[in-house]
Amino acid sequence: MLNWENLIGHAATVAHLKKNIAEEKFPHAVIFSGEEGVGKRLAAEICAAALLCENPVDGSPCGKCENCHLVAAKTHPDFYVVEAEETKTAPNIKIGQIREMQAEAALIPINSARRVVIIDGAELMNNAAANCLLKTIEEPPSQTIFILLTASRSSLLMTIRSRCMTINFDKISAAQIRDALISQGVEAQEAERLAVIAGGSFGRALKLKDSDGVQIRETALDTLEKIARAEFTNEEIFKRGAEMGEWSREKFADFLNHVQKILRDICFAEVTELHNPDLAPRLNAIKISERKIFLMIEAGAEFHRRLKSNANLRLLAEAYLMTLRKISGGAHFGR
Repeated sequence: MLNWENLIGHAATVAHLKKNIAEEKFPHAVIFSGEEGVGKRLAAEICAAALLCENPVDGSPCGKCENCHLVAAKTHPDFYVVEAEETKTAPNIKIGQIREMQAEAALIPINSARRVVIIDGAELMNNAAANCLLKTIEEPPSQTIFILLTASRSSLLMTIRSRCMTINFDKISAAQIRDALISQGVEAQEAERLAVIAGGSFGRALKLKDSDGVQIRETALDTLEKIARAEFTNEEIFKRGAEMGEWSREKFADFLNHVQKILRDICFAEVTELHNPDLAPRLNAIKISERKIFLMIEAGAEFHRRLKSNANLRLLAEAYLMTLRKISGGAHFGR
């Protein structure tokens, strides 16, 4: 069932939400802002359960009534969720989805005294959908509460931001992520590594666990180590390109992200917190000039954009690896 104990971290935020629910002061429109995987969706669903619950206890859902069970099963007639739809280019929320939601939100609640609407990935609304939603938030149905979830609050229309209360969900500590992973049966040493590279996101830690995230990071680090030592041959690039061509696009995106974070760690180790503190000794041994690192980071951002197109993944991977080698100045054409 949905309860606050299932949410990792965010103690102060949870206390604030529970207080608002218990005192019937929950805003009619609220933005939950924070990185992917930090628990915004779960928090929103727990809020929905508590707001629709027949017998809430101090801002928490009782977990026993029919409404709590229906929200948990996502079949509650007064609980509505809007999510981005996949398209040929990128996921987005279309105006048709918002109009369908508006029709539901305008109806009199069936089981409860109110309705709760969650819009997950609100920054993915196209302009038409965003402007359509704005009209509803400006004059909301009195019985409906809107919870907008976003990993990029600045991407929302300013007029929407100004009409919603914003609640920020910070990154989760590595220790909390580690302990949560261990409680789910992950071996302690792997949990420690995953917690470090997850970047404060428990959801990302779970994805990394299921997609060999530690190994992907090792591949990224090994790539940069060989580039720095001018040991990255054409044969090596073509071999890795063939392997990466079999990856999912999401897995290759993870590889790009790890390379970017490692490059930032190398460049800014003395002025900011490391993304990969457990790799510090190996990072210190990589000698790449600051100018070249900036060029590599720019290249990574460009290839991340190319990844969203229909480009052949193997060719994209080979081109990226060759670009990194070219920037480093270490072009080797054989063993």
